[in-house]
Amino acid sequence: MNKNKFYKFFKIIVLIFSFLYIYENSKKNYQSVFDGMNLDYYKIFLSIVIFIFIQNLLSIRTFSFLNLTSKYSAKFSQWSNLFFLTGLINLNPLWGLGHILRSHEMKKNNFSYKEYVSLYFFIFFWSLLIYSLLLISIYYFLFDIKFFYLFILLTVFIISLIITSKIILNFCVKIFKRIIYFRFIKKIRFLNYFIKELLKLTELSALISNKKVFLNFFFYTLLLLCFEYLSLNLIFEILFENVDFQILFLFFLTTFLIRCVKPLDNIIGAKETIMGLYVQQLGLLFLEGALIVIIWRLLSTISLIINYIFFYFVTALNDET
Repeated sequence: MNKNKFYKFFKIIVLIFSFLYIYENSKKNYQSVFDGMNLDYYKIFLSIVIFIFIQNLLSIRTFSFLNLTSKYSAKFSQWSNLFFLTGLINLNPLWGLGHILRSHEMKKNNFSYKEYVSLYFFIFFWSLLIYSLLLISIYYFLFDIKFFYLFILLTVFIISLIITSKIILNFCVKIFKRIIYFRFIKKIRFLNYFIKELLKLTELSALISNKKVFLNFFFYTLLLLCFEYLSLNLIFEILFENVDFQILFLFFLTTFLIRCVKPLDNIIGAKETIMGLYVQQLGLLFLEGALIVIIWRLLSTISLIINYIFFYFVTALNDET
């Protein structure tokens, strides 16, 4: 069984197990949870609007990154159409198909596969770097910070800082340049090819890592954090009459930590189960934690569809003119 088939099988098993677990832990108190829900349609509509804005911010952040670091030649409407289409494709159990399609289409607009890998390397680790720094700061000033959260956030921050540091990347370039000339490396074709490609990727990453690009990325990521927190706050207000801001923040913080582990973040049911178990430690019901994640996924999917439809027609109109 190859890795893709194993991962698909693993995701299906986790999905089935998670839904069975959610069902077993929710059937006793689902009535009280749903009776206590505050179905304010204005807040639901506002949540969808904010999610649409968040996803456009993600699209703009990446497009801005592309403009600053590459010769990517597509128009913004074409990029957004591709971004939201591949975002929808990535919702399926075979997560990653969207990235394959996106990288293939971007190659037609002067953006190589190596550049794509480097782009998402920085997007992932710079996002972790900025989010962990901001969350540490907020947690420190507003709440009594727990050692566990401080340790995890500092670990994420330090690892992200080291990995994306220009000094470290340039050091890696020097190491790879020396390794290439080792006799046993030259003899093994695959290994020699792999290290040469890794060297090119590292050189490219070292060029990208600069203050101007980082500050631009920081600005958009700060906006994203604010609007993601606002959207979660609205979901809490839909489910609960009174929102405990410390519980809200801890929930936001924990979902960020799960986001650091991509397989868990993308498997439907896994995050729902983890957050259901976690909120029980905060005095909430299992179903309430799972419902928050389910509503988040649902609103995110609805906004993705709306964004894709909008940019599909914008791109079609631009092509006609």
